[in-house]
Amino acid sequence: MTDVNQAAELLGVAEKWLEPFDVTDPFSTLQLEGYLSLKPDYRYGALALLKVEGKETSQRILATPKLYYPFDRTGAFHFPSVKQIDIYEKIDGTNIFAYQFKDTRGKSHVTYKLRLHPVLRNGKWGSFLDMWNEMLKRYPQIPQLPEVNGCSLSFELYGARNSHLMIYDTPLDCALLFGLDSVGRYRSIDEIDRLGIPVPTHLGRLTAGEDPVAAYGLIREKLQATIQSQDDDKLRGHEGAVWYVTTANMERVLFKCKPESVEAIHWKGGINKAAVMATCWNLLETEDFLEYGKLERLLLEEYSQEDIDSFREHIDTCMADVNEELNFRNRVLEAYDKIGIKLASDKAAVMRKLASQFPRTLMKKVFTLIARYGDV
Repeated sequence: MTDVNQAAELLGVAEKWLEPFDVTDPFSTLQLEGYLSLKPDYRYGALALLKVEGKETSQRILATPKLYYPFDRTGAFHFPSVKQIDIYEKIDGTNIFAYQFKDTRGKSHVTYKLRLHPVLRNGKWGSFLDMWNEMLKRYPQIPQLPEVNGCSLSFELYGARNSHLMIYDTPLDCALLFGLDSVGRYRSIDEIDRLGIPVPTHLGRLTAGEDPVAAYGLIREKLQATIQSQDDDKLRGHEGAVWYVTTANMERVLFKCKPESVEAIHWKGGINKAAVMATCWNLLETEDFLEYGKLERLLLEEYSQEDIDSFREHIDTCMADVNEELNFRNRVLEAYDKIGIKLASDKAAVMRKLASQFPRTLMKKVFTLIARYGDV
């Protein structure tokens, strides 16, 4: 049996969904080889770990799954029978997944991964490893969580220094989202010994007999009321909510809920420029450069091949726009570094020096970029 056959069998997916990896874990310094699953379901980002330090092993490691809305494209809701629903704020950042693997001597090691990468890394557009190490210094109890709880843990790394669609005043922080056991069962926040790690805001609870569809609409309205548009196409407020549904059979299902303005960017109305731009930024979490093939792979998780092909010309434009944005950001930050004055110490002097290098019409954008990324 070939390695890819073994990985497909271990994860229960077709070979077309598997991507090979050969990386060094920055925490244990051990070499890890195997395959990562791209199938957009509970195996999204899951690992088939086949070798540690070149020695054969066979370990299935599930990861943060793909979350879906509780309704289809026609708007019809499909809630299971409900015993209880806990609703928590959905935070917009980079997902960090803490998991354990064993070396060939049977010793367990705790490490962390990005959604579509088997370990943490610093990318060209995000120093995720460095930022997470800051969190480990702030919350040194994090590495204890997998052993204490007997499961893997999902976190969100967020803040002004790790900006996505939503803007946060907090420079950088993390929140513990949920646990995931070895067979893919969720452990909600109230079932986890958090050891003092912060968690998202609890927005409400529904019990059997309450109408989840009506409640879903009300939550969306409340979330929408918090949204404030910014000058650079970003938003302030609550990106959404995650619904932790406990069914009548005591199974747990997760759904996402987003306010109308955010949902429109990601899904509603089919593929569009805003959705493609958001996917470009997501891809840059694990890639240093935008490639159409890899972007198409992510878009196929939400859209049909026909939709993507018909939008191809606009997708190319979106990729060019993101590259232009990244190049402009680099120009601004390089110019800021050369000045040698911190924005916090003399804002007027910094902006005066930069005014000779950038058009007046772009100076507000220049200031925003420096305030957000300049002293990271």
